Amino acid sequence: MRISGLVIIVATAVLSTACKKSPLADPVFSDAAKYAFLSFDDHEVDLAFTLRSFEETVYLSMDPEADNVLDRAFTLDRLTEEDVDHLEHADLPVADALPVAVGGVSKYSPIESHVIQLMEDQRPVEPYSPDHYTRTFLDGSEECWPDMSCRRMYTNNELTKKNALMEIPYEFLKDFRWIDLNLPPPSDFAEDDELPTETDDPRWGFIARSWTTEIYEGDGGNTAIELSFTVEVWIPRDGRGFVRDGTETNLEGGEWTTDSNGDGGTLRLLALWAQTDLGLAAGDDVIIATTRGGIDNNFQAAEDWLIEEYGER
Repeated sequence: MRISGLVIIVATAVLSTACKKSPLADPVFSDAAKYAFLSFDDHEVDLAFTLRSFEETVYLSMDPEADNVLDRAFTLDRLTEEDVDHLEHADLPVADALPVAVGGVSKYSPIESHVIQLMEDQRPVEPYSPDHYTRTFLDGSEECWPDMSCRRMYTNNELTKKNALMEIPYEFLKDFRWIDLNLPPPSDFAEDDELPTETDDPRWGFIARSWTTEIYEGDGGNTAIELSFTVEVWIPRDGRGFVRDGTETNLEGGEWTTDSNGDGGTLRLLALWAQTDLGLAAGDDVIIATTRGGIDNNFQAAEDWLIEEYGER
């Protein structure tokens, strides 16, 4: 039987299409901060894509160089139980945890800033825990994380939070992870490809995720830290990330021009979802404002420590 040339061409095309591997999909999300929390354990390629999106979101949503902390804050989506069901936590409605996010810039690089995370005594950089803040390193990861021979570090943190409204001893778990932000997006790869974990010209930043596992009551039993989840990022301001070309639009028409051009410093951001019982009738706005100010004071304490360590810049 003679087979026409057209049939051969069609059959070849069908077989070729069937053998071609499908490309991976880039993540899709509405809230980059929340997605960074959720994707902490994803492959490096996925997490690098997320953090680059997070970086752009921060620069377009607020002015991280502003003096006023209100100009360096933005709103977050609330967490759901599905978001945190893989993490041990108190059996309370997760959606009730108030979201707060604060950003800022440091004059010191992520490589320089990471030294703070290796301190067992965290009191010098934690003004609201002046008497007690001890970090314990798990699985020996503090030995290999500094030189990136391992990319993750696991810690347990015991501290007493003290301010005008409460004094509460508590503890939380906190994991850290180095990420090469120059990794290509997932869509550059096909299914079953071996995905890289770094590039020939890496752009190193790091991310941390923390959470409490139970309810911690304050002295007298009238205050408590009930839920707390955080994600923090340290992204280099080396001119190799988000750079404006004049076509961008800031949130609500803001006129700031900050981008990744920052003389080797760091873009910092901490996103927190927390439920706290202050033992008094405090509205959400009051709690959010107090939390926002506390985060900013912690940022400044870290910067002051870096100035002492490396000198003024």
